[in-house]
Amino acid sequence: MKKTAAWVLLLVCAAAEAEAHAACDRECLIGIAGQYATALVAHTPQTLPVAPGVKFTENLVPLKYGEQGLWKTVSGRRDFDIYAADVATGNVVWIGIVKENDKAVMMAARLKVVDHKITELETLVGRSALTGADKVAAPRPDFAQIVPEGERLDRQRLIAIADSNWDAMEQGNGRAAPYAQDCERYDNGEQTSKGSSPAEGAPDSGGSLEDRSCFGQMNSGRFNNGNKVWPRRIWAVDREYGLAVGLFTPNVPGNVREINLRGGKVLPADASELLPFTIQQVEMFKIVRGKISKVEVVLGPRVPYGMRSPFDMKTLWDPR
Repeated sequence: MKKTAAWVLLLVCAAAEAEAHAACDRECLIGIAGQYATALVAHTPQTLPVAPGVKFTENLVPLKYGEQGLWKTVSGRRDFDIYAADVATGNVVWIGIVKENDKAVMMAARLKVVDHKITELETLVGRSALTGADKVAAPRPDFAQIVPEGERLDRQRLIAIADSNWDAMEQGNGRAAPYAQDCERYDNGEQTSKGSSPAEGAPDSGGSLEDRSCFGQMNSGRFNNGNKVWPRRIWAVDREYGLAVGLFTPNVPGNVREINLRGGKVLPADASELLPFTIQQVEMFKIVRGKISKVEVVLGPRVPYGMRSPFDMKTLWDPR
């Protein structure tokens, strides 16, 4: 009888341990991301399920979890939430709008969850002059639309499509990425695209700077200023919703004085481009039937050229 009771106890304990270590599903991941947003605004980091030694960064810089950066300056939150959950890797991304000293700013957070505890918290706060965070009405509904199961792309295909956006930028060639005709881009809530991208196989504007569509901005060659986008690190892939989101860092060397446009014209580089700098940005791509349909960007401030997130370096001396 005692042996039977002992076995029952062991089985119960084993079941409880297995449940504790079970993978965090989509609902679980989004729930934890929601808890983070709530705790951030309430200044209550102690309420979150964090692992010992949780790694925390803000705008590429390692800080003390719950004690520094936005944790100290956040003063409220707007009703704006976009999520991408990657059950396969245990990562979840939240894009939202908070108030920092009563000024609306868009932000993105990547939470790595292991055994239902946060082991990594990587954040980017959109403290850029370019912002519409105070006036954007709500998240684009596209990011919350489920992709029919038969139309879902595999993980690597979604990553490749997101990556092609940066190939298009570096090459000054809009054809390098599959932009949907209805593609729209928003930087910190401000729409920065205008007009429709050309249909596949249809003629385009030939590299005109006047073409401000998702396609046209990349096709003009305007970014042929030595810009190289590296690293390109995917934060999460959400196949169910057709989302790929990551941290991308364009690097401008500052030594290109003349920009050769696709149409044959030469554009003098702006004075602000004649110094080396890196741009930090999180971009979430909504991909519909193999094409980039919507792009939500959290655009951070410029940082010193070659600056990297600790999550992108094995050592301080990794090549930049």
